[in-house]
Amino acid sequence: MSPRTTGGQNVVTLPETPGRRLRRRVIWVSASVVAVIVALMLVLLFSPLLAVQTITVEGNKLVPTKTINSALAPLKGVPLPRIGPAQVKDLLADQPSIQDVVVQAHAPGTLEVQIVEYAPVAIVKNGSKSYDLVGEDGRTLSTVAKRESVKLPLIDAKKSAQDPEVFAALTHVLAALPASALKKLDHASAQTVDSVQLSMTNGQKVLWGSDERSGDKARVLTAFLKDKNQQGVDTFDVSTPDHPVTR
Repeated sequence: MSPRTTGGQNVVTLPETPGRRLRRRVIWVSASVVAVIVALMLVLLFSPLLAVQTITVEGNKLVPTKTINSALAPLKGVPLPRIGPAQVKDLLADQPSIQDVVVQAHAPGTLEVQIVEYAPVAIVKNGSKSYDLVGEDGRTLSTVAKRESVKLPLIDAKKSAQDPEVFAALTHVLAALPASALKKLDHASAQTVDSVQLSMTNGQKVLWGSDERSGDKARVLTAFLKDKNQQGVDTFDVSTPDHPVTR
């Protein structure tokens, strides 16, 4: 402790207490750590060392990989930490079959994009040369040239254009069926929303009725199709799923 003169008066300067010295040291260390973290973040966000060089695409069946790679080309050269699912989805927004994406970064420069597509439930003839694959909500997901290229039931395009409610009922019904049952169907039809009927590739018919309780009806039909004793049946009536009837 030593005195010093201020304005003609002696002022005693007290030594710094250990607690105060510790607090000052903690503040200095904390500030240094924050500065290092900020510097590292800036390096990660802007450094060319982590720039995207390769984009891998998986999970797509309806959209060609070449089309996806072309759409994602603007991401080349962007640092991996700056890329998230939102940016990828925005670049693929014009692809109606893509429902979602899962993005993973692999240092130093690989971006892995897992595509999640809507499942097609039926096909609709588009003009005379192609067929549209449609999803549960009726949207066109993709186009194929040949009817035989996909194992999905056909819906009358004229009927869907004339009565959107009937078309919606058909797609909702087909969406309730598992893939194993869908591939056995040849076409789906309905005159009204309460008269959905499915025709199978082997000639058997399914009377479905409305799209209400479609989950229960799908389970009943699936059980019938697995039962070898039902192979000679002409018609499955699941319109009342609690009391199904075969003829």
